[in-house]
Amino acid sequence: MRSELPSPSLPEWINQLSVSKIMDEAFPLNELLQDCLYYPSSAFDGTPIQHFAGNFHSFIYVDYGFSEEQLKSALGEGFRGYDLIACRSVTEAELVPRGWMPLPLNQNDEDPERIYRGRRNWIKRPFCNWAVFQRNDQIPENHGPHRFSLLYLCADGVAAFQALFIANKAVPKAVAIIQPGDGFGGNWTRFADPTAIFARSVLGNPHGQPDYLLFGGMGDYPSSEGCCWPDYENFVCRIIKNGANYPGRVNVWVRLTAAERVNKNNRS
Repeated sequence: MRSELPSPSLPEWINQLSVSKIMDEAFPLNELLQDCLYYPSSAFDGTPIQHFAGNFHSFIYVDYGFSEEQLKSALGEGFRGYDLIACRSVTEAELVPRGWMPLPLNQNDEDPERIYRGRRNWIKRPFCNWAVFQRNDQIPENHGPHRFSLLYLCADGVAAFQALFIANKAVPKAVAIIQPGDGFGGNWTRFADPTAIFARSVLGNPHGQPDYLLFGGMGDYPSSEGCCWPDYENFVCRIIKNGANYPGRVNVWVRLTAAERVNKNNRS
């Protein structure tokens, strides 16, 4: 948890969960979408949970490059100091109960069909799992929050955002663009490009925009000290990503307030 960001109390819906409620009762879609952190092209990067659990209690990870068996293996390794309460599969109907309509691409967007054709053996079969973790009783409270929720989708990050948030009239509290796989990384579009379909989906969401944007990656990525999207201009903090798999740095930016945006437009 970072002191530079708000640290809301644990939501009651998470606190009241039990194994039977997770496995047998209605999927709490609206609660998971509320004030969550959305991380497309996430792989199994635990950095946002490591640093921001407590600032956020619901994390939504999306990546189409990993199978359900790989996810279960990663969940088995878990998070340091936390035990897995329960994990269950989630259906498409539970995620998008009213259905959804993809937003149109424009002439500047990549052709997903062309790129998918070259990656069919790499893109895995779609699935969705929901897991809830609880801090071990032997671990002190300053280690992290009592509980957190992780929803993991094997899906395209653009389509998943549109289906989860736009179709359900919801807004994530934060979006993470961390080494999103541009170029040879397997991503068909550029998440950091403010004119591409992902940014247009997030920033054009009629129900609102995220307060925070996490932007960074391995090594010196991004090379620019600024943020990739407009209006995310107030620097909050930087975290250093350690470890062999995903070393690097991530900067956290907060969106300009309405008054700040008006002043910015007046100056220009």
